[in-house]
Amino acid sequence: MTRKRFRSLFVNALLALSLISLVLLVFISIHLTRVNSRILQHEIFQKQQIVASRLATIVHSYLTHTSEYFTVFADLHTDFGGHSFLDQVDLNYLRRKNEAVSYLTLLDQTGRRLISSGISASSDNYQQWLPAILQTCIDRQDNYLGPVFFTSDRGWFILMAFPVYEYLNAPHPAGVLLAEINLRSLGEMLVQAYPLEMEAFIVDNKREVVAYNGAAGGLVTEPMPELNEQAQAIEQQLIDQETGEVSLPNGHKWLVASAPLFMPGWKVYVAQPANITSKLVFESTIHSSWDVLRILLVMILFVFGISYWVIIPITRPLEQLRQAVLKLRERDMVIRWEDVDIPNNEIGDLAEAFVTMSKFLYLRRKELVATQAQLKQANQTLEQRVEERTRELKEATQELVKNERLATMGQMASIISHEIRNPLAVISNATRLIKMLLKTPDLKVSKQLGIIDAEIKQANSIISEVLGYARSRDLILSAISVNSYVHDILVSYPLPTGIKLVEKLDIASARVKIDTEEMKQALRNLITNAVEAMGGQGTLTVGTKVGRRAVCIFVTDTGPGIPAEIRQKIFTPFFTTKARGTGLGLAVVGKAVSRHRGKLFISSEQGKGSCFQIYLKIYHKPGDTYYGTAD
Repeated sequence: MTRKRFRSLFVNALLALSLISLVLLVFISIHLTRVNSRILQHEIFQKQQIVASRLATIVHSYLTHTSEYFTVFADLHTDFGGHSFLDQVDLNYLRRKNEAVSYLTLLDQTGRRLISSGISASSDNYQQWLPAILQTCIDRQDNYLGPVFFTSDRGWFILMAFPVYEYLNAPHPAGVLLAEINLRSLGEMLVQAYPLEMEAFIVDNKREVVAYNGAAGGLVTEPMPELNEQAQAIEQQLIDQETGEVSLPNGHKWLVASAPLFMPGWKVYVAQPANITSKLVFESTIHSSWDVLRILLVMILFVFGISYWVIIPITRPLEQLRQAVLKLRERDMVIRWEDVDIPNNEIGDLAEAFVTMSKFLYLRRKELVATQAQLKQANQTLEQRVEERTRELKEATQELVKNERLATMGQMASIISHEIRNPLAVISNATRLIKMLLKTPDLKVSKQLGIIDAEIKQANSIISEVLGYARSRDLILSAISVNSYVHDILVSYPLPTGIKLVEKLDIASARVKIDTEEMKQALRNLITNAVEAMGGQGTLTVGTKVGRRAVCIFVTDTGPGIPAEIRQKIFTPFFTTKARGTGLGLAVVGKAVSRHRGKLFISSEQGKGSCFQIYLKIYHKPGDTYYGTAD
């Protein structure tokens, strides 16, 4: 069993290290391959650029040499020709001396043909190019390098024109020497310069291939639509870059280098398949396959040796620890130092901690017996506390039942109040009728009738409070200005003569969206409560304070204050400290604030008075930019 565990751990470590080494080897190989590919690609681009520049130089040298040939002849004839202007003999001589010249013609300053030699390959007598020829040679007195055109029977030609002067130091040319140059010899020169392992072709300003290394004479002799399509794709993807990787219409990718010709729009392209770099890298890898095998062999030996060298020192002390744990589980004992192998490493630290732990466990078992007795006593104490908490819970339950009964009584009071108000109305009407029937009012009777009226009003007031608290209706919300709303309530409220009213409305006003009647009743209840608390003498302060998101309406009195022990009960329904009262005044206030999702706070100090604060959220209409002032 021990050997099996060791083998499993050893094999796992061997596989893990092998996998890590293989991943590192693959990663390094991929990285080196990419680096080599980039270096090879850069070298290929440089080589292609050199070939393209060499081909462009050949074309440039050929055309420059041909142009110089005619320029030198025209200058020598002007100086030493013996006659003032070129004649037929001169043209025939020029054509015989240069086989590439297939046709010569002499034009006057207006473009009229004077003499010619040879057969022209152009069918329109240069009418489309004549304005440019005259402007270049006559007006600018410069050589003209014309277009390249192709004829199926004679091949490619280029049109060149040179100014001709009648005598030495003449201010203006007397005519134009026009020459058609056969590009057959240029094609032969390009055949000698074309690379064998690359694709090379020359493109004109119409993006059509003029010459490529697959042509027999170096120049195209028939339409090449596929090659023209490839040239257009290269032009669209390279744009102004000299080198780059392009995708051809057939899906193949090429590495392309370009070089411009001095003819506008003409370019030389040299291309190779893009996979040439991967082929070169693969070939170099195949050549060094023995090196790869040696690296793999060294890696295998290294992994095997490291695995064996690392795992054996771990498995041996771990097995001893396992045996010690089995002994400790079977019987109550203390592990000794001799029972385990403690090497000088982390495994040794683990074994030392395990031996120490076994000693502590032995001591803890002894302490456990003593602790059990203490736990028994603690259980008894806990049972006593549970009994106490159960008794407290029972009392809380009774209080809850009491509150529910009060709520039910409130509902019943609402029903009874409706039934009582009708008899009170009958009594009030009867009282008025008695007063009307008394012809000579008796003082005692009048006093008793006044008492009846006062008690009826008191009863109606109590009924209104009960109904106002018990009745539940939907809020009818209106957006109002809080300062104007509070001011109107204060103006309409009758205050005793001994009460001084101080109105403190915030300078900044704000709107709130409330049920005006319900909130008005709540504010009137607070004012009434404050007036009654001051006993008819004192200062009543009512005002507002506008914040950024809420507005505060406060009612402050200078009465005796509210004791702390009853401060939390004053909003409870039917709770009152007055001789006559329902205890619903402040309960109505709390209910109204709660229904408007506001906040109600009270602060009071014995002998100095109380302050009730109602916080309501500010209402903003669409387009409002005023948000009140900061607190």
